[in-house]
Amino acid sequence: MTAAKITATNTAADVRLWSLLAGNFIIGTGILLPTGMLGPMAADLHVTIPQAGGLMLAGGITIGLGAPVFAALTSGIDRRLLLVASLVLYLAGHVASALAPSFAVLLTVRVFTVVAAGIFTPQAAASVGLLVSPEQRAAGVAFIFLGWSVSLVAGTAIASLIANYLGWRVAYLILAALCVPVLIWVAVSIPKGLKAVPLSLSSWGAVFTSPALLLVLLVTAASSSGQFTMLTYLQPMLRDQFAAGPGAIALVLAVFGIVGIFGNAIAARIVVAWGVGPLISVLLVSMLAGFVIFGLANGSLLIAALGVAAWGLGTFSSNSLQQARLIGLAPPLAAASVALNTSAIYLGQAVGPAIGGILIGASMPGALAWAAAGLVALAFAMSLMAERMRERV
Repeated sequence: MTAAKITATNTAADVRLWSLLAGNFIIGTGILLPTGMLGPMAADLHVTIPQAGGLMLAGGITIGLGAPVFAALTSGIDRRLLLVASLVLYLAGHVASALAPSFAVLLTVRVFTVVAAGIFTPQAAASVGLLVSPEQRAAGVAFIFLGWSVSLVAGTAIASLIANYLGWRVAYLILAALCVPVLIWVAVSIPKGLKAVPLSLSSWGAVFTSPALLLVLLVTAASSSGQFTMLTYLQPMLRDQFAAGPGAIALVLAVFGIVGIFGNAIAARIVVAWGVGPLISVLLVSMLAGFVIFGLANGSLLIAALGVAAWGLGTFSSNSLQQARLIGLAPPLAAASVALNTSAIYLGQAVGPAIGGILIGASMPGALAWAAAGLVALAFAMSLMAERMRERV
């Protein structure tokens, strides 16, 4: 079945895209939830901050390595059934997380829970291509990824407050409860019988032998590694280096998310006029500037917050546009390339916390911002190369 295409004038209003946006909000909140609760979780479960950061590392490895496998195994399944089933798994995983008696159990549950994210995120992006016209594909993908930005405003920031005042287990239970209306919304709004083109070995081979596609995937991996080098440890960094209390930390996280929403909304509006590649380069520069500003904050919470804002402006809009970039480069390979892009994002979620943990363990927390800046600078250079390569095709 091919779903009816929606027009340029009602892309943002289409209930199907709104349901996928809501799903990404749930997915994003769950993935990022530990970053706002590392302190309370570490204290309650008697582990160190870098050890608690292992939740992000384990999730990143699971999805990074598993996303292509999940895509291959589920390519023939009805999209509605697949998306709803992944949210059901997410619900169960967060209930189990809230009840985990030890960090070892919580870490194990995390590995299984994030499988849902490895399925939902790429399949939601791929489904957009079946729901909108080709010229609106980039805007549609950017729109549904607003959910990730919202997760930092209404999700992670509030979860940070809940964890500090009511306990981190309550935050997990609230997220599990929010899964229920969202999975129902997805079930009633996404058309039945919506299926992607089945993936073959030749599809994977075509992606891995395409220099342009591989370079775009490396851009995602480098930028994601830079982001999660900082994001994983942002809460304890704000507390220890800037003397920020729970309220101030939640406010900075909210600023990050609000600016992210603004950046994603603007990107969705101007991407057709600017072009996907050039716009991604601008967003990467914004992120790079944010890390540099944070690195120069020298104990000033206000300057650090300005750096976080500049970083947030490019974070999620660049991630979503990378997916659109891959789809535009090779539409028939979209299911494979988007799955690999998800792998790149989450491998960055594994590499970033590992780098940050090493620096913190070496008593060099101030170096995190500069390490992040270096990785994003590398992503920017590769993005320019990818754009030149595309222009020569």
